[in-house]
Amino acid sequence: MADRLQDADLWLVDNLVVPASLHDVESRFLHVNAAAERASGLSAAQWRGRHFTDPIPPEARPKVAAQFRRAVERGEPTDFETVFFDASGQLRGVRAQHLPLRSGGETVGVLILAFDVRELPSEAIGLAPEPQLTPRQREILDLIALGLSTSEIAKKLTLSTETVRNHVRSVLRQLHVHTRLEAIAAARRLGLLAPPALKPRD
Repeated sequence: MADRLQDADLWLVDNLVVPASLHDVESRFLHVNAAAERASGLSAAQWRGRHFTDPIPPEARPKVAAQFRRAVERGEPTDFETVFFDASGQLRGVRAQHLPLRSGGETVGVLILAFDVRELPSEAIGLAPEPQLTPRQREILDLIALGLSTSEIAKKLTLSTETVRNHVRSVLRQLHVHTRLEAIAAARRLGLLAPPALKPRD
């Protein structure tokens, strides 16, 4: 792909405010912009020629490589969260977009954009074990997702409100979240809840 890159392509990448890097179809770094240099702590020269999974922990590489292959082989953009080590050795969370670059009907490279995430997406790399919820906790999680209050859940399950509160606390702890809304989002992400049904327009 290097011979197909135009000065205009590099100019565009260099003028993006978000960290961006160009890669050949073998996933090697061809070019990174100044924002990517600042975010990673490494210069463009240090990145050039390296495999794009080099800064990614080994346990996260299969998922990230699969996303890259999807962009190259299917020509489909991808959007996902993962982690990487910067030059100082700090583990950082990142939301990555892999955008296939096409020429003459074929994918000739991939543009990767990187966005900051506030928390490490631990489930993306298997740092945290999958939550082990009891049948009762799963039941309560389903009712939380339906929007029921503590007292409504207690009435529906014929439990005391204090018992329900204890179950809710356990569910939040298992999901590593602090609020019910976060619990619902985390549970959907982990496949513990079915996605909401598509409803007709009002």
